[in-house]
Amino acid sequence: MHFNSKLQEETHKKAILKKYKAVAFDVDGTLTKFAGFVIPESLKKALVQIPVPKAFCTGRPIENMGAHLEKICNMSKNPKKELESWTIISENGSAISEYQKKTQDYKMIYEVLWPEERITRETLSAFIKDKFGWHAIVALRGHCLVTHYHAWMYLFPRGIRLLSHHTALSLRKMLKKMDLDDILSIQDSGIGNLIVPTKSGKGKAIKVWANHLGIDVKDVLVIGDQPGIGENDEEFLSGDFGTAFSVGSLTKNVYPLPAFDAHGHRLTGPKGTEWMVRNVGW
Repeated sequence: MHFNSKLQEETHKKAILKKYKAVAFDVDGTLTKFAGFVIPESLKKALVQIPVPKAFCTGRPIENMGAHLEKICNMSKNPKKELESWTIISENGSAISEYQKKTQDYKMIYEVLWPEERITRETLSAFIKDKFGWHAIVALRGHCLVTHYHAWMYLFPRGIRLLSHHTALSLRKMLKKMDLDDILSIQDSGIGNLIVPTKSGKGKAIKVWANHLGIDVKDVLVIGDQPGIGENDEEFLSGDFGTAFSVGSLTKNVYPLPAFDAHGHRLTGPKGTEWMVRNVGW
Protein backbone atom coordinates (compact mmCIF):
# COMPACT_ATOMS: atom_id res chain seq x y z
CA MET A 1 0.00 0.00 0.00
CA HIS A 2 1.19 3.51 -0.73
CA PHE A 3 -0.26 6.62 0.91
CA ASN A 4 0.69 10.23 0.30
CA SER A 5 0.89 10.98 4.02
CA LYS A 6 0.62 9.42 7.47
CA LEU A 7 -2.67 11.26 7.91
CA GLN A 8 -4.10 9.66 4.77
CA GLU A 9 -3.01 6.22 5.99
CA GLU A 10 -4.71 6.72 9.36
CA THR A 11 -7.83 8.14 7.71
CA HIS A 12 -7.95 5.16 5.32
CA LYS A 13 -7.82 2.64 8.19
CA LYS A 14 -10.76 4.30 9.91
CA ALA A 15 -12.73 4.67 6.67
CA ILE A 16 -12.43 0.99 5.76
CA LEU A 17 -13.71 -0.07 9.19
CA LYS A 18 -16.52 2.49 9.26
CA LYS A 19 -20.20 1.45 9.05
CA TYR A 20 -21.86 3.39 6.22
CA LYS A 21 -25.54 4.30 6.06
CA ALA A 22 -25.70 5.18 2.33
CA VAL A 23 -23.49 5.01 -0.76
CA ALA A 24 -23.25 7.12 -3.92
CA PHE A 25 -21.47 6.17 -7.13
CA ASP A 26 -20.17 8.12 -10.05
CA VAL A 27 -20.94 6.09 -13.20
CA ASP A 28 -18.44 6.52 -16.05
CA GLY A 29 -15.06 5.13 -15.02
CA THR A 30 -16.42 4.01 -11.64
CA LEU A 31 -19.22 1.53 -12.33
CA THR A 32 -18.20 1.20 -15.97
CA LYS A 33 -14.90 1.35 -17.80
CA PHE A 34 -13.85 4.74 -19.14
CA ALA A 35 -16.01 5.81 -22.12
CA GLY A 36 -18.09 2.65 -21.70
CA PHE A 37 -21.67 2.13 -20.61
CA VAL A 38 -21.67 -1.45 -19.38
CA ILE A 39 -21.53 -2.40 -15.70
CA PRO A 40 -19.79 -5.80 -15.22
CA GLU A 41 -22.08 -8.65 -14.17
CA SER A 42 -20.16 -9.35 -10.96
CA LEU A 43 -20.43 -5.70 -9.91
CA LYS A 44 -24.19 -5.65 -10.55
CA LYS A 45 -24.52 -8.69 -8.29
CA ALA A 46 -22.51 -6.90 -5.60
CA LEU A 47 -24.62 -3.74 -5.88
CA VAL A 48 -27.89 -5.53 -5.10
CA GLN A 49 -26.36 -6.95 -1.91
CA ILE A 50 -25.80 -3.49 -0.42
CA PRO A 51 -28.37 -3.08 2.41
CA VAL A 52 -28.35 0.74 2.58
CA PRO A 53 -29.78 3.48 0.28
CA LYS A 54 -27.84 3.83 -2.96
CA ALA A 55 -27.48 6.61 -5.51
CA PHE A 56 -26.09 7.19 -8.95
CA CYS A 57 -24.29 10.54 -8.92
CA THR A 58 -23.59 11.36 -12.53
CA GLY A 59 -23.34 14.04 -15.15
CA ARG A 60 -25.76 12.05 -17.28
CA PRO A 61 -29.48 12.90 -17.38
CA ILE A 62 -31.92 10.71 -15.50
CA GLU A 63 -33.23 9.25 -18.78
CA ASN A 64 -29.84 7.65 -19.46
CA MET A 65 -29.90 5.73 -16.19
CA GLY A 66 -32.98 3.61 -16.88
CA ALA A 67 -31.10 0.81 -18.63
CA HIS A 68 -28.53 0.60 -15.84
CA LEU A 69 -31.22 0.42 -13.17
CA GLU A 70 -33.16 -2.28 -14.97
CA LYS A 71 -30.10 -4.50 -15.40
CA ILE A 72 -29.00 -4.01 -11.80
CA CYS A 73 -32.46 -4.64 -10.37
CA ASN A 74 -32.87 -7.81 -12.44
CA MET A 75 -29.98 -9.27 -10.43
CA SER A 76 -32.10 -9.02 -7.30
CA LYS A 77 -34.57 -11.61 -6.03
CA ASN A 78 -37.03 -8.72 -5.70
CA PRO A 79 -36.40 -6.26 -8.58
CA LYS A 80 -39.18 -3.86 -7.52
CA LYS A 81 -37.84 -3.63 -3.99
CA GLU A 82 -34.33 -3.08 -5.32
CA LEU A 83 -35.55 -0.23 -7.49
CA GLU A 84 -36.89 1.54 -4.41
CA SER A 85 -33.42 1.58 -2.86
CA TRP A 86 -31.93 3.77 -5.63
CA THR A 87 -31.89 7.55 -5.94
CA ILE A 88 -30.67 9.29 -9.08
CA ILE A 89 -28.53 12.41 -8.70
CA SER A 90 -28.25 13.61 -12.28
CA GLU A 91 -26.68 16.40 -14.32
CA ASN A 92 -23.77 16.76 -11.88
CA GLY A 93 -25.98 17.39 -8.88
CA SER A 94 -28.45 19.72 -10.56
CA ALA A 95 -31.34 17.33 -9.87
CA ILE A 96 -32.17 14.62 -7.33
CA SER A 97 -34.93 12.15 -8.18
CA GLU A 98 -36.43 9.56 -5.86
CA TYR A 99 -38.45 6.48 -6.79
CA GLN A 100 -42.15 6.70 -5.95
CA LYS A 101 -43.72 3.34 -5.19
CA LYS A 102 -47.28 4.53 -5.89
CA THR A 103 -46.57 5.95 -9.34
CA GLN A 104 -43.74 3.50 -10.11
CA ASP A 105 -41.66 6.34 -11.45
CA TYR A 106 -39.00 8.79 -10.35
CA LYS A 107 -40.01 12.16 -8.92
CA MET A 108 -37.66 15.12 -8.66
CA ILE A 109 -37.23 16.16 -5.02
CA TYR A 110 -34.52 18.78 -5.53
CA GLU A 111 -33.21 20.87 -8.41
CA VAL A 112 -30.96 23.82 -9.23
CA LEU A 113 -32.46 25.84 -12.06
CA TRP A 114 -30.46 27.23 -14.96
CA PRO A 115 -29.96 31.05 -14.61
CA GLU A 116 -32.22 31.95 -17.55
CA GLU A 117 -32.32 35.61 -16.53
CA ARG A 118 -28.64 35.98 -17.51
CA ILE A 119 -28.44 33.71 -20.56
CA THR A 120 -30.58 30.92 -21.96
CA ARG A 121 -29.20 27.48 -22.70
CA GLU A 122 -30.17 27.93 -26.36
CA THR A 123 -28.20 31.17 -26.66
CA LEU A 124 -25.10 29.76 -24.99
CA SER A 125 -25.36 26.64 -27.14
CA ALA A 126 -25.27 28.79 -30.26
CA PHE A 127 -22.13 30.59 -29.03
CA ILE A 128 -20.39 27.27 -28.32
CA LYS A 129 -21.27 25.77 -31.71
CA ASP A 130 -19.97 28.90 -33.42
CA LYS A 131 -16.69 28.73 -31.50
CA PHE A 132 -15.90 25.02 -31.71
CA GLY A 133 -17.37 24.04 -35.07
CA TRP A 134 -18.02 20.54 -36.31
CA HIS A 135 -16.11 18.47 -33.72
CA ALA A 136 -18.11 19.59 -30.66
CA ILE A 137 -21.72 18.52 -30.25
CA VAL A 138 -23.83 20.51 -27.78
CA ALA A 139 -26.77 18.87 -26.02
CA LEU A 140 -29.40 20.77 -24.03
CA ARG A 141 -30.50 19.02 -20.84
CA GLY A 142 -33.03 19.94 -18.22
CA HIS A 143 -30.61 21.84 -16.00
CA CYS A 144 -27.34 22.08 -17.93
CA LEU A 145 -25.51 21.97 -21.26
CA VAL A 146 -23.20 19.17 -22.36
CA THR A 147 -20.49 19.18 -25.01
CA HIS A 148 -19.38 15.86 -26.45
CA TYR A 149 -17.95 14.48 -29.68
CA HIS A 150 -18.69 12.22 -32.62
CA ALA A 151 -18.93 8.51 -31.81
CA TRP A 152 -15.86 7.47 -33.82
CA MET A 153 -13.66 9.82 -31.79
CA TYR A 154 -14.27 7.74 -28.66
CA LEU A 155 -12.26 4.90 -30.24
CA PHE A 156 -9.22 6.91 -29.11
CA PRO A 157 -9.59 7.35 -25.30
CA ARG A 158 -6.34 9.24 -24.75
CA GLY A 159 -7.18 11.64 -27.54
CA ILE A 160 -10.67 12.19 -26.14
CA ARG A 161 -9.31 12.94 -22.67
CA LEU A 162 -6.92 15.51 -24.13
CA LEU A 163 -9.59 17.05 -26.34
CA SER A 164 -12.06 17.19 -23.45
CA HIS A 165 -9.46 18.90 -21.25
CA HIS A 166 -8.60 21.54 -23.86
CA THR A 167 -12.30 22.13 -24.55
CA ALA A 168 -12.86 22.73 -20.83
CA LEU A 169 -10.07 25.32 -20.73
CA SER A 170 -11.50 27.11 -23.76
CA LEU A 171 -15.02 27.06 -22.35
CA ARG A 172 -13.83 28.56 -19.06
CA LYS A 173 -12.11 31.39 -20.94
CA MET A 174 -15.27 31.89 -22.97
CA LEU A 175 -17.50 32.16 -19.88
CA LYS A 176 -15.08 34.60 -18.28
CA LYS A 177 -15.11 36.85 -21.34
CA MET A 178 -18.91 36.73 -21.34
CA ASP A 179 -18.97 37.60 -17.61
CA LEU A 180 -20.81 34.38 -16.84
CA ASP A 181 -18.20 32.58 -14.76
CA ASP A 182 -19.91 33.68 -11.54
CA ILE A 183 -23.11 31.78 -12.37
CA LEU A 184 -21.89 28.90 -14.55
CA SER A 185 -19.03 26.42 -14.16
CA ILE A 186 -17.35 23.90 -16.46
CA GLN A 187 -16.91 20.30 -15.31
CA ASP A 188 -14.59 18.09 -17.37
CA SER A 189 -15.66 14.44 -17.41
CA GLY A 190 -12.83 13.30 -19.65
CA ILE A 191 -15.34 12.35 -22.35
CA GLY A 192 -16.96 15.77 -22.66
CA ASN A 193 -17.86 18.83 -20.62
CA LEU A 194 -20.83 19.87 -18.54
CA ILE A 195 -21.83 23.49 -18.13
CA VAL A 196 -23.81 23.69 -14.92
CA PRO A 197 -25.04 26.40 -12.54
CA THR A 198 -22.37 27.17 -9.94
CA LYS A 199 -24.97 26.58 -7.22
CA SER A 200 -25.20 22.93 -8.22
CA GLY A 201 -22.61 20.19 -7.72
CA LYS A 202 -22.31 16.52 -6.92
CA GLY A 203 -21.06 17.24 -3.41
CA LYS A 204 -23.79 19.72 -2.59
CA ALA A 205 -26.35 17.20 -3.84
CA ILE A 206 -24.89 14.51 -1.57
CA LYS A 207 -25.36 16.83 1.39
CA VAL A 208 -28.99 17.44 0.39
CA TRP A 209 -29.52 13.68 -0.02
CA ALA A 210 -27.97 12.92 3.38
CA ASN A 211 -30.25 15.49 5.03
CA HIS A 212 -33.21 13.94 3.22
CA LEU A 213 -32.24 10.51 4.60
CA GLY A 214 -31.71 11.96 8.06
CA ILE A 215 -28.07 10.87 8.32
CA ASP A 216 -24.72 12.60 8.77
CA VAL A 217 -23.04 13.32 5.42
CA LYS A 218 -19.86 11.57 6.61
CA ASP A 219 -21.88 8.35 6.87
CA VAL A 220 -22.26 8.39 3.08
CA LEU A 221 -19.62 6.43 1.18
CA VAL A 222 -18.87 8.15 -2.14
CA ILE A 223 -16.88 6.49 -4.92
CA GLY A 224 -15.69 8.21 -8.09
CA ASP A 225 -12.68 8.45 -10.35
CA GLN A 226 -11.90 12.06 -11.37
CA PRO A 227 -10.97 14.25 -8.37
CA GLY A 228 -8.62 16.65 -10.17
CA ILE A 229 -9.14 20.40 -10.31
CA GLY A 230 -11.97 21.18 -12.72
CA GLU A 231 -12.78 17.50 -13.22
CA ASN A 232 -16.19 15.91 -12.92
CA ASP A 233 -15.69 14.53 -9.39
CA GLU A 234 -13.64 17.33 -7.86
CA GLU A 235 -16.30 18.39 -5.35
CA PHE A 236 -17.76 14.89 -5.03
CA LEU A 237 -14.43 13.41 -3.88
CA SER A 238 -13.19 16.37 -1.83
CA GLY A 239 -14.02 14.67 1.46
CA ASP A 240 -16.34 17.52 2.44
CA PHE A 241 -19.48 15.73 1.23
CA GLY A 242 -19.13 12.12 2.34
CA THR A 243 -16.26 9.72 2.94
CA ALA A 244 -14.58 9.71 -0.45
CA PHE A 245 -12.67 6.98 -2.29
CA SER A 246 -11.25 7.19 -5.80
CA VAL A 247 -10.98 4.24 -8.19
CA GLY A 248 -9.31 6.51 -10.72
CA SER A 249 -6.81 9.29 -10.30
CA LEU A 250 -5.69 10.66 -6.93
CA THR A 251 -4.60 14.06 -5.60
CA LYS A 252 -2.02 15.16 -3.05
CA ASN A 253 -4.79 15.75 -0.51
CA VAL A 254 -5.95 13.28 2.13
CA TYR A 255 -9.17 12.76 0.18
CA PRO A 256 -10.04 10.96 -1.94
CA LEU A 257 -8.70 7.80 -0.38
CA PRO A 258 -7.22 5.08 -2.61
CA ALA A 259 -8.84 1.65 -2.92
CA PHE A 260 -6.62 -1.34 -2.14
CA ASP A 261 -7.32 -5.07 -2.21
CA ALA A 262 -6.41 -7.46 0.63
CA HIS A 263 -2.86 -7.76 -0.76
CA GLY A 264 -2.27 -4.01 -0.79
CA HIS A 265 -2.58 -3.63 -4.56
CA ARG A 266 -4.33 -0.48 -5.72
CA LEU A 267 -7.60 -1.10 -7.56
CA THR A 268 -9.21 1.12 -10.20
CA GLY A 269 -12.38 1.24 -12.26
CA PRO A 270 -15.26 -1.22 -11.74
CA LYS A 271 -12.92 -3.76 -10.08
CA GLY A 272 -12.03 -1.22 -7.41
CA THR A 273 -15.67 -0.30 -6.88
CA GLU A 274 -16.69 -3.94 -6.56
CA TRP A 275 -13.98 -4.65 -3.98
CA MET A 276 -15.07 -1.61 -1.99
CA VAL A 277 -18.77 -2.52 -1.81
CA ARG A 278 -17.97 -6.12 -0.90
CA ASN A 279 -15.52 -5.24 1.87
CA VAL A 280 -16.59 -2.07 3.67
CA GLY A 281 -19.05 -2.11 6.55
CA TRP A 282 -22.80 -1.52 6.24
